[in-house]
Amino acid sequence: MNRTTPPSADAERARQTTALLAAFEAMEGTLSVAEALLAGRRRIDLSGLENEMGRLCAASLLAPAEALPTIRTRLEALRLALDRLEAGLPRP
Repeated sequence: MNRTTPPSADAERARQTTALLAAFEAMEGTLSVAEALLAGRRRIDLSGLENEMGRLCAASLLAPAEALPTIRTRLEALRLALDRLEAGLPRP
């Protein structure tokens, strides 16, 4: 009989942190593409990003304590990138 051992708390925290950081990398990539499109005078729509940012923020609240300094820095960088995008959007 093959029994699987549940992951240790440390392994689970590491997995959670890795998944969250991967989500940050994906959002950073999305924002980089959006910045490039905007620089090329292409139209972009930021409305879908609100939901994704909300999910990142919610997941960040559940992050392991040891990951919080890194997560805080990444969230701030994303906020600044969003501010740059919004500032570059044409006014209606």
